[in-house]
Amino acid sequence: MENYTIYHIHSDISNLTAGTGADSITKFTDYLDKAVELGMNNFAFSEHGSVINWMKKKDEVEKRGMKYIHANEIYLTKNINKEYKEDENGILTPTGKLSLERDNYHYMLLAKNYDGVLELNELTTNSFNRKDGHFYYNPRVTIDELKNTSDNILMTSACLASPIWRLYNKAYGEFGVKDAKAKQEMEELLQWMGDNRHRMFLEIQYHSHPEQIQFNQMLLRLSRELNIPLIAGTDTHALNAEHAKARQLFLKSKGANYGDEDAFDLTMKSYSELVEMFEKQGALPRNIYLEAIHNTNVMADMVEEFKLDKSPKYPKLYDKPLELFKNKINEGVIKRGINKFPKEKKEQYLERIREEFDTYVKLDTVDYMLLQKNIIDWCHENGIYQGYGRGSVNGSLIAYVLGITEMDSIKHKLNFCR
Repeated sequence: MENYTIYHIHSDISNLTAGTGADSITKFTDYLDKAVELGMNNFAFSEHGSVINWMKKKDEVEKRGMKYIHANEIYLTKNINKEYKEDENGILTPTGKLSLERDNYHYMLLAKNYDGVLELNELTTNSFNRKDGHFYYNPRVTIDELKNTSDNILMTSACLASPIWRLYNKAYGEFGVKDAKAKQEMEELLQWMGDNRHRMFLEIQYHSHPEQIQFNQMLLRLSRELNIPLIAGTDTHALNAEHAKARQLFLKSKGANYGDEDAFDLTMKSYSELVEMFEKQGALPRNIYLEAIHNTNVMADMVEEFKLDKSPKYPKLYDKPLELFKNKINEGVIKRGINKFPKEKKEQYLERIREEFDTYVKLDTVDYMLLQKNIIDWCHENGIYQGYGRGSVNGSLIAYVLGITEMDSIKHKLNFCR
């Protein structure tokens, strides 16, 4: 069966980062179920400006027998400028304010491997920083940060909000160059893309909009000039026609307006439907768009699968944690007066402590308990009030012995194991 890799797709999670608060009504699992029906082998979610819920998505993709591809359609800004004030001597000093431009271009980043996942996640995290100007209406990455990404990141030029198309329209008018600075910015960006052709794709889309047709034809020229392969993007925002109609109602309810894009067919396509849409568009020769569709699988083949270590990770604060844990427990037994209990009662407490101790060791949570002890001790040393105790920790006698909780679980008949 002929097929392709869908990588430019938005679920309702994109509502959280779209400037309007409205982008899609489709759950990501609905897309995945459809992908299984279509026999797809790979899947990437590229929410607007975020990788929210990516571990759950990875699990759901792999549960359905597909390769997970980590992606983010980032919001890109040229720069983040600080405001300066000139004094009477002509010396510039920062005012502490930022001079921000709401350019917010779109650009697609995909992780080639696990190192790429970590790199993309760090970029995404930084893009939400409001204090330094990264977050301005949307979470943003600067062009300089983009240019500093490693070969662990794959890229596509994205949609009509791509910096290529927007800078081109800003730079050129009916009678030639109208903005020399925008022209230079576009040329510098294209030069960088050409230098990174080994991890770069120029994204064509099937939408029968005059600008998309012009952009596709421009991208074909650039592909030949820069030797960068074309790739077929879909910019999917809805599962099917029913979801697309509901999406329109949702956008209206939020007062969201994406201009002409609202009239685009943004529904999820099968391979044959995708081919048909490019044919109907008529912007490019058949062999060109068929190769671009094939290149979605070429891109997917470049991505290395990875496994996540989901075991608990606790700080290693001490060289001999087990020995220290025993010592702290013994100290706590004395501090709580358990060593002075009548023989039968004392044995009841000590038996419970032994049971809990074996459980903590078996579950490899000794470091966690020592961390909690460390935090509580620090609070006491710094005059910070400690609550009596909350939740299931109150069922642990060792937590009581260590001073993590003030609840004696035997006295109050609380269970440790269930």
